[in-house]
Parts: sequence; structure tokens; C-alpha cells
Amino acid sequence: MDNNRLQQLLNRYFEDAITTADCKELLAYLDEGDPSTISAAVDQVLKADGVAVPFTPDQQAHVYNQLMADIRKRQSIAQEPSVSRTSGSTWLHIAAMLVVVASVGLLMYFNPAANEAAREEPQQNDDILLPDQNQALLTLADGRTIVLSDSLDGILALESGVSIRRGEDGSIIYDYDGRNADLFDGTHKFNTFSTPKGHTYQLVLPDGTRVWLNTASSIHYPVVFAANERKVTLIGEAYFEVAHDRSRPFKVEAKGSVVEVLGTHFNVASFEDDTRVTTTLLAGAVNVSSNRQHVVLKPGEQAVVDESTEDISRAHVDVRAVMAWRNGYFRFDNESIESILKKISRWYDIETVAYQGQFNDRFTGTFQRSKSVSLLFSHLEKLAPIQFEIKERRVVVMK
Repeated sequence: MDNNRLQQLLNRYFEDAITTADCKELLAYLDEGDPSTISAAVDQVLKADGVAVPFTPDQQAHVYNQLMADIRKRQSIAQEPSVSRTSGSTWLHIAAMLVVVASVGLLMYFNPAANEAAREEPQQNDDILLPDQNQALLTLADGRTIVLSDSLDGILALESGVSIRRGEDGSIIYDYDGRNADLFDGTHKFNTFSTPKGHTYQLVLPDGTRVWLNTASSIHYPVVFAANERKVTLIGEAYFEVAHDRSRPFKVEAKGSVVEVLGTHFNVASFEDDTRVTTTLLAGAVNVSSNRQHVVLKPGEQAVVDESTEDISRAHVDVRAVMAWRNGYFRFDNESIESILKKISRWYDIETVAYQGQFNDRFTGTFQRSKSVSLLFSHLEKLAPIQFEIKERRVVVMK
């Protein structure tokens, strides 16, 4: 990485003089560079202009995401001059991109003229707090349920010659040596792993496949896979890194859709409150089928199955946006307030959302999922004429 060139591009960015070609070059730096190096370069550029305030470690961790999202939005607007937000009159409002940020300090960087009140944490009468402990549930074949609190460690259970334990990184691991394959073919004993709202979890299946389970999701799988295939059932969202086994295809069933692979990396989203099942491929190849239709995906492509019609569509997508949840972020891409509230409701366990008024504003950006929902609402209120009211686990959105 050429640090001098990076700083030159950042200077143009902050001076609002960056071109489309510069945007592409800066995006390449952001995609390939280390986030702490990027944030240090930003800090140095702003100090030279006399407008910098020190980055906190938290800000350093997120400046990469904010810059990348903003630059992409600038590119989009440069290519499509008609793109705008209906209620805005400044660049901040038109782009809706100097955006929903992970910390108030970053908002001050991207909009130095912002109101000084943005330096303060919002004062809310109420908030929706995330659970203190990640209490996922493991339901064994005999019906027993193990609450996987953060303090639980060691071997959790023994089933069909398989030991179920918690690894050093907190993930759940199935250790199976294959000696009992002739006794247990995977058709009788199943486990179910479920995550609570506000948390994610990682597990390693008996074949070595690694699974990251998103909030409010569950996966149902055999303790020992069958001899001819590896099949799991998913509700919610999960990212899979499938152990390669040419003799046994790996299948994910989700609301009538089937994703089949031999060994690859992909993400499946099939929440119960969604009418679509989306499969996004990061590496390798997958076959997505539904009602006699099927498509084969290449890396960077996404298949969407419409639950009502069972039709399948395919398109190229931004994989980083799809995988933001695994990295601890919400990521919004030109989304309505209704879409944003639907996504965050699963994480913060919001029971109901009531809307008072017409909402045409759209937002793009990222927000760290460990932050409070009141802080997210505070940022949104600064970007658009919207107000939020929290009553226990109910939210009212007003305009």
C-alpha cells in the first residue's frame, strides 16, 4: 500500500473533490488495507487540516466500513445524477450516506459542520438492552436442552459415539472419529442448535463443516451424517464453510428451498418473517433448487427464492454487505426505514413497530450491533425528519 497516495486520495475525499476514478482507487485501498492503517491515515489527514479529534480504539475499528460505504455511494451518485433522497437539501441528506455510523465521533469526521450536540450520547427515556449473556440452546436427540451460557465449558454431552464440547473460542464442536458409522447412519438422532435474539454463535458439525448462526436462528442436523449425503435444516440465517467430501453432498433445506454443495463458503437467509430465501455464494459453487427450478451460482452471486411463487432469481451482489452481520454490523444499502426496523427488530427483540406518517427517506451505511438501539435512532433522527419513541420493547416511528 502506498501511504502517500492513500493520504492524497483521502485529502480529495474530505475536500469533496474526489472523482469517480479516485473513488475506485480509494475503494481498492479500503478493500485490501488494514482498518487500523486506514483509520491512522484518516487521523493524520484531518490533523493536517486542523479539524481532527483523536480516534478512540472503537472508531479505529469502524472507519474502514464508513469510508468504504460513503465512497461507494458517491460513485453511485456520480453515475446516476438523478439519485437523491426526497427530503434532503444538503449533501448529507441527498446522499444519505455520511450516515448511520458506529460512533458519534465518526459522524463529526464525515460532517464537521454537524451540530455540536452530536458529540453527546443521546439521552433517551427508555432503551432496549441486549442480553448480557449469549444463552444459545442445544436440544439433544433425547429431548434434553442445554443452555449454552458463556460460563459453560468442556464436554457437554455424548451421543452415538460423538462427543459434544465447547471449544476454546466458545464454539460448539462435534468430535466424531467414524468408528461407529456402521451403527449410526444419521437417520435417528438429531440435534437442534438455536441462538437467542441479540447474539450469534458458531458450531462445528460432525463432518468438520463450520457454521456461524445469526440471531434468532436455528439449525437441525444429525449427530452422525448419513453415508450418502449431509443434510441440515435451517430457520433464520447462517454462514457455512463446508468441509469438502465429494462422496457426500452437503444440503441445506430452508423453507422449501434446497442448497446443495460439495465443499464451499456460502450464506443462507430464511427468516420466518421473510417471504424470500436468499443464498449468497462466497467461494466454490452451489446449486439452489425449488419446485423443479434450479440455478447454479458463481462466487459473488445471490439466488433469491420467492416463497409464494417458488420462482428463483439470480444477481451479482456485494458480498461484504451480505456478510456484515457475521462481522458484528448492520449494513443498510439505500433502504427504507421500514426495512431497517425489520432487520434490527430481530437483533434487539423489538416486539412491535407502529408508524405515524409517510416515510420516503432511504439510508445507506453501517452500524455496530453491540451499540444501543437508542443510539442508532439518534443518528437516524439527525439524518431525516424522523422521531422514535421506545416503550418497553415497542417502537413508535413518527414524522
